[in-house]
Amino acid sequence: IQPDDCLRDVQIKKLGEAIRRCDAVVAAFPKDPVPLNERFLLQSLRGNGAAACQDISKATALASRMDPKTLDPLLQEDLKLRAASCRSEP
Repeated sequence: IQPDDCLRDVQIKKLGEAIRRCDAVVAAFPKDPVPLNERFLLQSLRGNGAAACQDISKATALASRMDPKTLDPLLQEDLKLRAASCRSEP
């Protein structure tokens, strides 16, 4: 298992299976914000907004404890945009 395995070979018709696989990735890398960021996308696609926002909140908290120089700039931008989308939800 790798931290970026959540979105590998995802099929829209099998989102439940992809989320279960991603759950295992999140469990294997509990201090890495990447799997949580990716699970946000899967949860969003499945219509689970509350679960998606919970994941992005955890991912943002983990990332805030890391040295910003070690974080991928794309991940930083994803976290910022996705967290903002959750704050704008009713």
